[in-house]
Amino acid sequence: MRYYIDTEFNGTGGQLLSIALVREDGAHFYEVLHAHELVVPWVQEHVVPFYNQEPIERLQVVKKMQKFLRKDAGPHVFIADWPEDLVHFNAMLLRDHGKRNDPFQYACLLLNLAGFDTAKASDIPHNALADARALADFVEANLAGELHNMAPEDLALVQNACGMSAHP
Repeated sequence: MRYYIDTEFNGTGGQLLSIALVREDGAHFYEVLHAHELVVPWVQEHVVPFYNQEPIERLQVVKKMQKFLRKDAGPHVFIADWPEDLVHFNAMLLRDHGKRNDPFQYACLLLNLAGFDTAKASDIPHNALADARALADFVEANLAGELHNMAPEDLALVQNACGMSAHP
């Protein structure tokens, strides 16, 4: 099962503020985390007003995300277009002293997607759920052959990871 990831965080290298996973079938997970550091001005202006839900504690987010992911036996393929999205997602799979919360088989793919801009394609730019949906829509349309905007290398990476044959 393919999952598309987007996160919002407090500036480069900053605290995770929201995370979204959109499954290839459209099911989704989205949560906002309490900020435990001063939110930088750009994020305060461009991200925080678009959360569309109340923040909760990190442990609650981890538990909810695990419940969502357990609905699918796997293997899981997580797809992002920004490195920090994968960093934050993978950190959410750890608990005390670096132990895995919920071991399962998965692969993470970082796509280049030259010419694709998540913020421009999103219904609500800088909202993790809207941005993850935009990414999912774009990649899924390319996989289905409805669009031809992905570089062959990115398309092949997803197809290979998901055990799909290439479209003619």
